[in-house]
Amino acid sequence: MKKQSPQNKSPRGAEIAKGVSPGAAPPRGKPRTTAIEDASTTQQLNHRMLQLQALYRVAVAMTSTMKPGEIMRLVLDEVMRWTVADGTVLYIMDTATNRLVPRLWRGTTPPLRSHGLADTHELVVEVALSGEIRQCAGREGFPARSAPSQCRLTIPLVAGDEVLGVIDIFAHRREPFDVDTREFLSTLASLAAQVLRNAVTHEELEQHYREISLLYEIQQEMASTLDYNSVLELIVHRTKQIMGAHECTIRLLEERNGRLYIRVVASSGPDFIGPEEVPFEESHVDHPVIGGEMIYMEDVRTDPNFRWQAEARRAGVVSMICAPLVARRRTIGTIRLYTAERREFDLSERKILLAIAGMAAQAIENARLYRRIEEQNRQLLESYEALRRAQKELLRKERLAALGEMAATVAHEIRNPLTSVRGFAQRIQRRTESLGDPKVTEYTKIIMEEVDRLNKFIKDVLDFARHAKPTFELANLNDIVSEVLTMMRDEFDRKEISVIADLDPKLPPTVCDRMQMRQMLINLLQNARAAVARGGMITLRTQSTGKYIRVRIIDNGHGIPRDVLPKIWSPFFTTKTHGTGLGLALVQRIVDDHRGRIIVRSRQGCGTIINVQLPLVTSEEELLSWGG
Repeated sequence: MKKQSPQNKSPRGAEIAKGVSPGAAPPRGKPRTTAIEDASTTQQLNHRMLQLQALYRVAVAMTSTMKPGEIMRLVLDEVMRWTVADGTVLYIMDTATNRLVPRLWRGTTPPLRSHGLADTHELVVEVALSGEIRQCAGREGFPARSAPSQCRLTIPLVAGDEVLGVIDIFAHRREPFDVDTREFLSTLASLAAQVLRNAVTHEELEQHYREISLLYEIQQEMASTLDYNSVLELIVHRTKQIMGAHECTIRLLEERNGRLYIRVVASSGPDFIGPEEVPFEESHVDHPVIGGEMIYMEDVRTDPNFRWQAEARRAGVVSMICAPLVARRRTIGTIRLYTAERREFDLSERKILLAIAGMAAQAIENARLYRRIEEQNRQLLESYEALRRAQKELLRKERLAALGEMAATVAHEIRNPLTSVRGFAQRIQRRTESLGDPKVTEYTKIIMEEVDRLNKFIKDVLDFARHAKPTFELANLNDIVSEVLTMMRDEFDRKEISVIADLDPKLPPTVCDRMQMRQMLINLLQNARAAVARGGMITLRTQSTGKYIRVRIIDNGHGIPRDVLPKIWSPFFTTKTHGTGLGLALVQRIVDDHRGRIIVRSRQGCGTIINVQLPLVTSEEELLSWGG
């Protein structure tokens, strides 16, 4: 509320202001002049007491609240009370923009606006720069369109060596503010400056705590994964969110053919500004940043150093800041932020971005290292598996070679006696037939059958041990399948087995050994026939997949036990009461010689599916060099 001006006070009011009761007579026994002096002293003491009470109120407020706004409003109220001013304005120094900004005001004031420190003709700027109180009487120092005040007092808010703001006072009075008032207001301003300093310190501490908490949170998130792509995605999206940016991209250095390139590896949006990759020396933004400096562009749409202005306009971006990604004292790339509006990044924001960039670079390097270790582990595992397979194959070949040598020796030693045994059995059978002795005839027949079975066993062993080299030619597997099915028709009919031939009519020819393909199909179909009960079913299907020819044999037999399945390819392994156990071993070798694969899926009581996959090639050279 506006106070009454001193010059308009009534005589009664003047007496009250002087601390004298209205109409009171001077004390008896004293001269009138002495009484007046005593009254003046009392008035001064009362005045000082009121000043001290005002300062005490402000000091108490400083200790009772951490809200600087409440204290500064109290300070302005005290200024208005003690100066009987028309208006007063509190300007605060904005260190980010170096401008005096009006934050609080009371009463009637001139039009308010902020002032840059370059506006030295402005009284508030002059006081802020000098740190000294200035007073102007009459119209001096007033803006052209200011309120009709006649006296202006401008007081700096000084804490230490720093001016934190200015209090600007406007009063409609002829007399300037006296020394006592100026000293009181200066003391009040010092308290206000201390409030501002405490508030700034408190805000700086809070900001520092928020920054540390934020950086710790980001560091924890980055450390939560070592997956390279996940780390990149996390960095761009979290940095965009934290910095309040429109877009964030990461560009990394890559070397190819002795030349450096800068390449976009992650973006927070579906698109990014500029090409995905450019030679390092051609990037006007990344080149100096890789050198270690942070680059800021206020408006990339018009900055001549930004080459992709049209893309920036289409993407709706204005300002850009770019920081280096430094890991282990080596710059590996850059991180860019784009904003949708014109924006100046203050010092604290730039520090946060640099801190994020440092953590991001370390996280990227760790992810790269982990990826390299994973790749090396994978290669080592593949090498180990290849070595194990080679060792296993070597042992198998050594075992087969030894078997071949032994089989040849044994066959030679056994075949001659067997030939003799069979010959004598035939002679006995012919004689006994003329004598009419059926038992001797039956015995000789059994001898010859067992000798024949033993000879077949020896032949199978010798054939397997010799490992004849395939004779390749261009053939259609459908024709070979049809020949085998015709040849085995009687065997299937005896067990009343239904055989379904589902042959691809467009099956192209491929290079193979016809005789070995026949042998492979016969062995597989004989096994299926043995597994299927009377009245069962066998399906034989051919198919071209473009790169391979697939032969599939499906039966609804008793299936193969799980513990037996891994052993079925081993030579001489069999679950039958008769047979050599070489049939599937020979199939495996034929498929290997044709650079193919064979896969068996079986379930007991449900049947078996055998998939043979052979390369679709047109020449022997192509087959022998086949890599899958």
